[in-house]
Amino acid sequence: MYKKIKNKVTLVILTLVVAMNFSCETTELELLENPNRLPNDKANIDLFLNNIQLALVELLEGDPVDNSGLNEQGMDVTRILHMFGPTYAAAYTQSVMDPQWVAVYSKALPDIRAMIPLAEEQELFTHVGIAKVIESYMMTSLVDYFGDVPYSQATQPIEFPNPEPDSGAEIYAKMEILLNEAISDFEKEEFALPSNDLFYGGDKEKWIKLANTLKLRIYVQTRLVDADAQSKINAIIMDGNYITSEADDFQFRFSSTDNNPDSRHPIFGQNFDNGTTEYMSTSFMKWMVADDDKAFEDPRWRYYFYRQTDVATLDPNEQSCITQSAPPHFTSEDIFCNIENSKLGLSGFWGRIHADNDGIPPDRALRTTFGPYPVGGQADDNSTASITSRNIGLRGAGISPIMLSSFVDFMLAETALKINTEGDPRAYLEAGIRKSIAKVQGFTPAPQGTGVNITPTDDYVNDVLSLYDAAFPDEDQVMEIIAREYFIALFGNGVEAYNTYRRTGQPRLQQAEIPEPGDFIRSFFYPNVGVISNTSIDQKTNQSVKVFWDNNPDGFIN
Repeated sequence: MYKKIKNKVTLVILTLVVAMNFSCETTELELLENPNRLPNDKANIDLFLNNIQLALVELLEGDPVDNSGLNEQGMDVTRILHMFGPTYAAAYTQSVMDPQWVAVYSKALPDIRAMIPLAEEQELFTHVGIAKVIESYMMTSLVDYFGDVPYSQATQPIEFPNPEPDSGAEIYAKMEILLNEAISDFEKEEFALPSNDLFYGGDKEKWIKLANTLKLRIYVQTRLVDADAQSKINAIIMDGNYITSEADDFQFRFSSTDNNPDSRHPIFGQNFDNGTTEYMSTSFMKWMVADDDKAFEDPRWRYYFYRQTDVATLDPNEQSCITQSAPPHFTSEDIFCNIENSKLGLSGFWGRIHADNDGIPPDRALRTTFGPYPVGGQADDNSTASITSRNIGLRGAGISPIMLSSFVDFMLAETALKINTEGDPRAYLEAGIRKSIAKVQGFTPAPQGTGVNITPTDDYVNDVLSLYDAAFPDEDQVMEIIAREYFIALFGNGVEAYNTYRRTGQPRLQQAEIPEPGDFIRSFFYPNVGVISNTSIDQKTNQSVKVFWDNNPDGFIN
């Protein structure tokens, strides 16, 4: 479905790319009628909605072949995954997120603008509400990654061929209004429900809970610059109509179909079709299997990772770090090369440290790769066999975890600690960990194999809570514990990790390979496709420019 729809609307996309915010002549385009799309008065509203939903997935996860999405970029910079460096300035080209820009401005927004009046006329109000919720999430995410972006003048190519960026604060305010409008739309009587709600199957109550949760997300995100954030968050909590259980999780499910179209999780295809292409973050793996502060390994690691070897290499051509010393700026907490847990007999966690951009050795059959959660890979059963086929594990039938109930608990733990919102941060922390473990372990049957032991949930949770109690009431240390557990639960979601790190400065992340990697990316460069084609957008001089809700000092994070 993913590729088929893209092929059907190729001409539409090309036309919209020009019409949306690109500074090209529009005279000839006005004479053309697209043969691949019916005139608006006959348009299939469900097809519009289908395209809008898939554009959201492309924004977050990218394409199975050509690109990665916001989630992967956010995980890279926050050490959930490995980022090639060696500096932040060199880590990404200015065109790396062109497809994500196109997904919003040339796919989703034009379809939303075309669909809503037609759907309203036909009294298809759930279609309208879904479109508004997706628009809100997309636009706030663009602000989170890029700062000020076009919005009010967007999708009006005749009046505004080069739409001016709106301020991030203005867009956030409009998205809060849009979510309230969506809730009202869901509450209306309607002619028919969508036939292709890819997230909630037409369940309006779940969409309302999501809309309220995204309002909560806005308030959490803006708490540093909004004096009313506490009361707004408390109002959501007291109303209680937000995502609190796994049954209401907002996620996109991929399938194991690998052609016509390829509808697997994009990260699966990139790492299992032709050998592992990515490196796991050594520091993230250490958190889960060899954390010096914890008495137990994480119950989720066998679902997150799959080791292709359990023997440390003796060949520096395969892993150069084995003959090198840790850089002088590394602390005792920073892992440099191989991760082992001698107490548990665990080894073979083959990854790279943050911003390591060494050449690529012949190690594809040795690197630790993805488990079943969330990309649909292979669970670690201690077999440590090299991946030779893509027909393993869940074969790519993973998920995009966009907003889960566990995420909500971690956000509320933060605000209860930082701005004294309703509830106990310790209780929210415990709930978040338990929900995350249950989610991950329920994703696929537990791995079976010789010596496979999975930590009981109670043992792990009680271990973390003891660390919390020992840290209390030191707010920084408590926030460190909350944020670290949140990051572990966020595996697969880089958007919330990137935002949390800039907002809180926690958790403490591993040093980059070189001592001076440059300023952390407080916002990404504008995608090249937007700058070249829209004369109203000036490229940033650097990536130190902060988004409106980030009022933390320069050098706050690294």
